[in-house]
Amino acid sequence: MVTFNPIQTNAMPVKYKLKNMAWKFVNRTLFRFTPPVLTIFRKYRVLLVRSFGGKIDWNASLHPTAVIDYPWNLRMGRKSSLGEKCWVYAMANISIGELSCIGKGVYLLTGSHDICRSTFDLITRPITIGNGCWVATASTVLPGVHIGDYSVIAAGSVVSKNVDGNSVVGGNPAKFIKQRIIKE
Repeated sequence: MVTFNPIQTNAMPVKYKLKNMAWKFVNRTLFRFTPPVLTIFRKYRVLLVRSFGGKIDWNASLHPTAVIDYPWNLRMGRKSSLGEKCWVYAMANISIGELSCIGKGVYLLTGSHDICRSTFDLITRPITIGNGCWVATASTVLPGVHIGDYSVIAAGSVVSKNVDGNSVVGGNPAKFIKQRIIKE
């Protein structure tokens, strides 16, 4: 008989856990209570994330209700955005290219658990979202996923596998719907 002992802790060094606790305070206060409009407040939120090690372009947009864990693992390119009530669970690197839109209520999750181990070990894998992508409202992107340039993730989708560039995918699990053809 297997002894099941699911201890939900992670092997992250204590200094990173403390740093994340400090960030959570900032994320839920100084970051959260800024108006979502005006460039000055947008740049202020970018400054806060950058002060905790995030590599965020100054022209990126972070909605004040976005929840970002482990911001030092987040990279965002020029004119990319995180929408309202996003959860960026960056236990591993999350890279978002230029001109990409992460919609309202999207979850980007780099951490999970090994369900085949009695200790329920933490597993982390990076997420990469290319340039010109749109991850629509209430979608979830799971650990280890790469979304190719100019792809669209339909609202409410669960992305568990890589997405080729210029693709439209949707559903749970997300499946290929069609090629995205951008017209001039």
